[in-house]
Amino acid sequence: MMQNWFKEAKLGIFVHWGIYAVDRRGGESWPIANAAVSYDDYLKQMERFTASQYDPAAWADLFARSGAKYAVLTTKHHDGVALWPTRQDGPSIPNQTGLPDLVGQYVEAVRRQGLRVGLYFSHTDWSNLDHMEVLAGTSREKMLELRKQKVNYRELWGASQRGADLGDSPEFQAKWQGFLDFHRAQLGEILGDYGPVDLIWFDVMLRRKGFDYPTESLRDFIHGICPTTVINSRLAAHGDYETPEQFIPVQPPAGPWELCMTTNNTWSYTGREEQYKTSYEIITMFCECLGMGGNLLLNVGPDEHGVIPAQQVQLLETLGAWVRKHEEAVYGTRRGLPHGYAYHFSSFNRAADTIYLYLAHTPKEATPIKGIKNQIKRITVLGNGAECTSKRIGGASWLGVPGTLWIDVPKAALDEYVTVLKIELDGRLDLYGGEGIEIDVN
Repeated sequence: MMQNWFKEAKLGIFVHWGIYAVDRRGGESWPIANAAVSYDDYLKQMERFTASQYDPAAWADLFARSGAKYAVLTTKHHDGVALWPTRQDGPSIPNQTGLPDLVGQYVEAVRRQGLRVGLYFSHTDWSNLDHMEVLAGTSREKMLELRKQKVNYRELWGASQRGADLGDSPEFQAKWQGFLDFHRAQLGEILGDYGPVDLIWFDVMLRRKGFDYPTESLRDFIHGICPTTVINSRLAAHGDYETPEQFIPVQPPAGPWELCMTTNNTWSYTGREEQYKTSYEIITMFCECLGMGGNLLLNVGPDEHGVIPAQQVQLLETLGAWVRKHEEAVYGTRRGLPHGYAYHFSSFNRAADTIYLYLAHTPKEATPIKGIKNQIKRITVLGNGAECTSKRIGGASWLGVPGTLWIDVPKAALDEYVTVLKIELDGRLDLYGGEGIEIDVN
């Protein structure tokens, strides 16, 4: 059920944290499926997952300073290792190591900062034998043996899918139902124990023909516990918003959406992170999301001790400083000018009588906007108030064709990263959208 807070939030922080940070292979828990490590050896990482410097209050403070309005923590990745003391038969860091409830501490700290609570929950669970046996089409004995080996589960699942149809097998249907009962019970725990949960972020729904997730009833189950929980798109057709990943859409989704993006080239901590995005790149991507009416969910990956890498901290702090300087052009904004009207992304205020133009590239002289029929009241540089001059070139106002508005920006007023122009109009935006006309009378 879409809530207004999500559409107004604009920025969230994603946290990928789990035992996969210990051996730092990258790919979170995917090394199990990619034959990089056996399941049994992978799970041994839990013994060295210390969380010794885990400071959820410091995390939440950093997230708030970044300008984020919500945060999403991986309560359980595909490995099935829970960060909370689950009451179900599955691996749990608190249950097996004596560490405290990591999810509960996160929820409390995030709420104290006034941020919305988001919990990531993988549909897929490689620790659940019922689930794995159905996917692989094999017996418990065989699956327990496979856990000791490095197995390419992708190939195994593919071969199984091409093999015998198990949909009519009472044995495998019973296994699948056992997994679904487990899945719902764990979901009920995090919704009930930490509620009201503002957002559930589902991921990776592995299944096979004849074995489906009851997505509609799952949505109803969630809303039966917390009617206001927002659900991402990874619940078949029953999610509330779209989640393009690692790629800014060329055309924005029709409804609410969120870009999930890493700060470097990995979701989880590896200790050898490379290809970090620059502050300029992150702020520019954020402005693109704003201009297309979406949110940015920016990821950090703490190490096994709970420490967020210094470079990620710096990126969030720089983003936060930019947001504080330009708050007016962040919160309360709406999708801006359509493609083709300006060389830069833009947004509107709620009244649609002000345009915020995000100058990701410094204009050599002036920067143009086409199609604005309104009179311009004032143009300033947001954050310092510097006045901008403008002129119109071409057009035929007597025929309703406005020409092109060219705006000169004082070079001394340019922002270090992305300059925002505040263009105040004489009323609600009146935009020309025609193909142009011949002007016979001047």
